[in-house]
Amino acid sequence: MKEKVNMGKIAEMFNVSIVTVSKALNDKDGVSDELREKIKKTAEDLGYRPNHAAKSLKTQKVYNVGILIANRYVDSQEAYYFSVCGELIKKLTALEYSGIMEILQPDDERDNKMPRMFLESKVDGIIVLGQLEEAYLRHLETIDIPMIYFDFYVNYSNIDSIISDNFFSSYQITDSLIEKGHKQIGFVGNIHSTSSIQDRYLGYYKALLEHQMDIDNEYIVSDRDGLGKLIDLKLPRKMPTAFVANCDQVAYKLINTLKKEGYEVPKDVSVVSFDNTIYSTIAQPQITTVDNNVEDMVTTATRIMIKKINNPIRTYGRVLIKGKVIKRESSQNI
Repeated sequence: MKEKVNMGKIAEMFNVSIVTVSKALNDKDGVSDELREKIKKTAEDLGYRPNHAAKSLKTQKVYNVGILIANRYVDSQEAYYFSVCGELIKKLTALEYSGIMEILQPDDERDNKMPRMFLESKVDGIIVLGQLEEAYLRHLETIDIPMIYFDFYVNYSNIDSIISDNFFSSYQITDSLIEKGHKQIGFVGNIHSTSSIQDRYLGYYKALLEHQMDIDNEYIVSDRDGLGKLIDLKLPRKMPTAFVANCDQVAYKLINTLKKEGYEVPKDVSVVSFDNTIYSTIAQPQITTVDNNVEDMVTTATRIMIKKINNPIRTYGRVLIKGKVIKRESSQNI
């Protein structure tokens, strides 16, 4: 019969205290990153599994983290946030926590109904995945539980946020179009919808300003209504030579709309976007896009969440994760 592995045995192997092993396995402060990773790797190799039932009685924790997401962000099987949610759950599992996803329905968001996972005391913390209505967020912030905003932030809030560096990424990808000779560049996205779209618009604007290029309001195309639902794209009467779309899904729609109107991408109109999702590779042509480095965002968010559960007073502010431009065939020189 295989000998049961406990923290005492792991502590002996590294000649450290059981407290040190516990801190390492639970991502608490007081252990170097190098030793933490060695202890975690050894625990995994030996098949160590914590006794959560006994642990919960002692710590009053349930070792679950909630992932709250609005229904509008997961209304298709190819939705970007589905894959992000999967990555969050995998990373939480590696940290000895379980992830519980709850989809917030439109009526519950409108009526400020709190998540069931919180009301039923099923989670130790909540990661809000994707921006929600301001009134709902203000109400959500009144509950006493560790919380993180993922992929958005709000200026009035003190909740920690993990976001892609949308401003700089948009500046970079817009500047790449200008370097290719484009002087009439449009933007596709409802700039009043989310902080991510706003920051991508502002990065686009900065690139134009640096090159003393004016924004033509006719080139700004809305992609969604006030509730965040995607709408049909209405192309401007006077066409730019390139568009910066706020995400791959919208860029995919844009390319198909352009084709229906008789435009060829990138020969007539270049298109670039963000997220590096499946939409960027199934489009014809494949889309030049920004990879948001979701792996780093997820790793950062889950580690901070566990730290906040162990020390709710500690704050981390707004954490920016740098993205990377992935060059494909949807943009060309003029």
